Amino acid sequence: MQLHGRDDDIKLLRSKLRELAKKDDCDEEDAAKNHVGEMILVSGTSGTGKSSLIQKGLGDPAANRGYIFASGKFEDKLLRPLSAFSDAMTCLAKCITVENNEKGGLLSSSGGSSIAALIRDKIQKEFDEEDVEQLRRVLPGCAELLRARRPSLFCPPSQSQADEASLYRGGSSSRLGSLNLLVGKESISQTHYAVRRLLKIVCSHFKGVVLFIDDLQWSDAATLDLLKSIVLDGEIPHLLIVGAYREDEVPE
Repeated sequence: MQLHGRDDDIKLLRSKLRELAKKDDCDEEDAAKNHVGEMILVSGTSGTGKSSLIQKGLGDPAANRGYIFASGKFEDKLLRPLSAFSDAMTCLAKCITVENNEKGGLLSSSGGSSIAALIRDKIQKEFDEEDVEQLRRVLPGCAELLRARRPSLFCPPSQSQADEASLYRGGSSSRLGSLNLLVGKESISQTHYAVRRLLKIVCSHFKGVVLFIDDLQWSDAATLDLLKSIVLDGEIPHLLIVGAYREDEVPE
């Protein structure tokens, strides 16, 4: 698709990919500490080419650089908390565990292990069983990366699990319905922290990861809060978050 009159916008988006590459040249630990979170927002009315602009400016060059470009899209009147973010994470997990491994593009330079295997091993070491189960409920499409530890013969539910009740907009029968089990500021904070830790592990294995969330005008408060938490974290390396929304349909 030819995008007329958008050359400056495309150049600006591509400059953000070059900034990710510069961060990769730094020491990994220093890069994480000095990283300043950033989220790019592209606005416009329906049919003005926002998604095509992002694909042209970020998606295509990301693939050429060996970066991961993963996207999710909100749908009108579909009350699924975190749906687009979860879909983007599903796309990210698929890139890691399936598509690029089949192409031989995600093999570690040390030891010949796949990056998927290294990420799984890191998750096993840094997350306890309850953390993994929480992430599996919120991000069901990441199940291949979140293989749970071998359970004990008897593992009664924790008090926090027993106390879980409805959060956000209830009544959802979707595959994200388990998100309704979270409750209160503490549980939300724990979920945000777990997602950020997961992204830190994943992104540290790549030169660049772009998460694109489309149609943010139909997003939910849970998604906006989570995105804010990720951007403000400051220790997730090589990550760029991009959002697009219809400026004439944003609720006042």
